[in-house]
Amino acid sequence: MPEFVLYGGKGGVGKTTLAAATGLQAAEAGRRTLIVSTDPAHSVGDVLDCEVGERPTSVPPTRDLYALEVDPRERFRRRYGETFDELLGDAQSLGFDVDESDVQDVSRRGLVPGADEVAVVDLFAEYDADDDWEVVVFDTAPTGHTLRLLELPDVLDTTVGKLLSARERVRSVTDTVGRLFGGSDDDDGGRSYTDRATTLQSTVDRVGDRLREAHHTEFRVVALPERVALAETRRLVAELDEAGVPADTVLLNRTLREPPGDCPNCAPRYERQRAAVSDATDDIDRTVVEVPLVSDAEGRDRVARVADHVPAVE
Repeated sequence: MPEFVLYGGKGGVGKTTLAAATGLQAAEAGRRTLIVSTDPAHSVGDVLDCEVGERPTSVPPTRDLYALEVDPRERFRRRYGETFDELLGDAQSLGFDVDESDVQDVSRRGLVPGADEVAVVDLFAEYDADDDWEVVVFDTAPTGHTLRLLELPDVLDTTVGKLLSARERVRSVTDTVGRLFGGSDDDDGGRSYTDRATTLQSTVDRVGDRLREAHHTEFRVVALPERVALAETRRLVAELDEAGVPADTVLLNRTLREPPGDCPNCAPRYERQRAAVSDATDDIDRTVVEVPLVSDAEGRDRVARVADHVPAVE
């Protein structure tokens, strides 16, 4: 079973760079490592100076480092779009009242509200069962998406749940019709999507358990050393606690470690950052790690410098 490290936080705080740095650090320690970007605003290939696709791509020159970028909506469309299209079509053809406002994307594009999160859950499940990797580092979407991922069972109980709850009524009617015309239960075409929907539900449950497995999963929260940003960080930490997801580390990215000697206009920023770091250390019941601003390097060189400051994967 691979170790999972998830990076989450507000957009623009540097999650991708920290995820890449963690992956680089683990790979250079001799652990076969995969960096997975599930953020629609992909940039992991940019920060690593290489082309990255939807399949694990080697990141030279580090032997054990690989990366991939996944479009969650495209993955959902490919993996589950047909399931929901079939279910919606059958429900409507049999006269069931499925609210179009709730499933408008299903009929047009094979999407449902929560599709991004369903696709990410599916991705977690795939690599949870893949023994080729020792460490899998996830660069997740911004905070709002992360929280919806944690609330996915509730999403399934609402919008997607309307379709899934209709499946038994559809199945009952199609079973009856099939028998009337000489068919059997095994001939029921509806069973294919029923089975797929059931598989999706069990996958959600399994991934939920995996995200709460403290021995093999770690959620690292990323923030900038600013008081406004830290307010959102506190909310995310509280949500993670409520969901039972282990999140023992908060990384304050792009911190100024020393007073800027020849930049008098930078002094107020430095003072504000130090005050925010102090507040975070006092108020957030987590290990607070400062990751310094690296402004004189780009691409892989920058990632390597940052890797010196991120916690090692246990």
